[in-house]
Amino acid sequence: MDVSELAKKLDLSDSKLVVRKAAEIRRLCDVQFDSSVIGVGEVAKSLICLEIAATRLGVLFDRSSAVRLSGMSEKAYIRSYNSLHNGLGVKTKIDVRELAIQFGCVRIIPFVRDGLKLYKDRFVSSLPASRRASADFTRPVFTAVAFYLCAKKHKLKVDKLKLIELCGTSESEFSSVSVTMKDLCHDVFGVAKEKKDAREVQSNRDLLDALPSKRKAEDGGYLSDDGPELSCYKKRKQMETRDYEKWKSSVVASNQHNKKEAPCKRTKQSRLNFIKKSSDTQELEAIRALHFNFPVNHHQRVVYWIYSGIYVVLGSFAESYRLHSKQEEDQKNLVSKGAVVKGVLLQQLVQAVVATLLFALTGSDSQNTTSQNTSLLVLARQFVTAMLVMDAWQYFMHRYMHHNKFLYKHIHSLHHRLIVPYSYGALYNHPVEGLLNDTVGGALSFLVSGMSPRASIFFFSFATIKTVDDHCGLLIPGNLFHIFFKNNSAYHDVHHQLYGNKYNFSQPFFIMWDRILGTYMPYTLEEREGGGFETKPCKDYKDD
Repeated sequence: MDVSELAKKLDLSDSKLVVRKAAEIRRLCDVQFDSSVIGVGEVAKSLICLEIAATRLGVLFDRSSAVRLSGMSEKAYIRSYNSLHNGLGVKTKIDVRELAIQFGCVRIIPFVRDGLKLYKDRFVSSLPASRRASADFTRPVFTAVAFYLCAKKHKLKVDKLKLIELCGTSESEFSSVSVTMKDLCHDVFGVAKEKKDAREVQSNRDLLDALPSKRKAEDGGYLSDDGPELSCYKKRKQMETRDYEKWKSSVVASNQHNKKEAPCKRTKQSRLNFIKKSSDTQELEAIRALHFNFPVNHHQRVVYWIYSGIYVVLGSFAESYRLHSKQEEDQKNLVSKGAVVKGVLLQQLVQAVVATLLFALTGSDSQNTTSQNTSLLVLARQFVTAMLVMDAWQYFMHRYMHHNKFLYKHIHSLHHRLIVPYSYGALYNHPVEGLLNDTVGGALSFLVSGMSPRASIFFFSFATIKTVDDHCGLLIPGNLFHIFFKNNSAYHDVHHQLYGNKYNFSQPFFIMWDRILGTYMPYTLEEREGGGFETKPCKDYKDD
């Protein structure tokens, strides 16, 4: 296959200089030797020529794609590349300064240069006079080994396998040069106790030869795919395995030594708080958030029935504090008490289901799934914010349901069947109204205030108690809600009467929206014959 066609597949067709240089290197291969003899096919030869050209010109080359196109394994491709690279005599230039910058070892640059110079002098002096002129130290393996040994002496971390890949040699050849350099330059690298005679170090004389055919198999001249050398990835895995086994054996030996010294002593395992949560912890947090995140949960349902039950008991004994008599309660209301109980239970069930569905869609991403330690000042600010948001939402939604004839007739009129309201009828609404008014309003107040789920339990329990109190139909002296809030049972009783149907929409805390927007109806409390109180509008509103 032609070099230009392979360049297109490797996205190098735009680099005309690389293609031209690769074609030149391939022609040099054909002239100098037959690459098929050393196990390199025509396609692989073109790919290797492209890589050599790209490397020399500083162009990024995708070796993994080249290996795939060659049809060879990574190990065979690397060996073929090294053999062809060395056979052509193409020198890979490795500069000490560039290596130091790449590996972060700038301070060892002068030591590397001095050690490499000393190694060359001592090695050449040991050679016969006839061979000294042909000694070639331009191969990058010598520079790489000198750099690695200097870094090791100064206790600097250098990736040996990456260094081997950069100089285009094999691990065995790198090790051989390393042994020779350590033996001859003990005073520079400081790894040997005494100096050795260079003439006795003859194991690497063939490293100076130009052609790889003159080198032994362990020095990188063996090109078969069945050779013992592994890929860089497998080498790394083997090194990691050896390090792990070494660490494991040291730990086991240490434990055995400790057991021998103190066989009766029992150790306690300390608890570790990991930042990353396990799947079980995340599931627990999700369940906890589901339990807390929405206002309609079982806490509010329990509070609702307990508190309304207290008012039922008080109403049977405190006739003198009622706003309507028991007879009016039975005659004026348009729905039975049994139907009210069923309606409230249905309303609470629908809200619980909707809250669960809403959490399933949005609750898992909530940032408030864990309890937070907040100061009383922050907690008070959150409560006031939530009260204002809930009041604003429920005022405008409540008022709109009164002015929209369709919504009032089919939805909100269900609540106004209680002309004489009582405690456990506070949540007697149409399910749609409960969703729009209570669930959405509660969720908004929770999100805007930024309170934690634990704090929301107290807030929504408080809001539930206040709603029940507004519908209880009793004016008991000393009631704190009547002292601190103008929006009380008498205020809301006016709204449930026919003359106040278009007034007093505010609920459940403040009355500011009625005063600001002109829907406030002033009223008076008068004693009723037979005991109790009665709310009456002021004179200006009687004609309305």
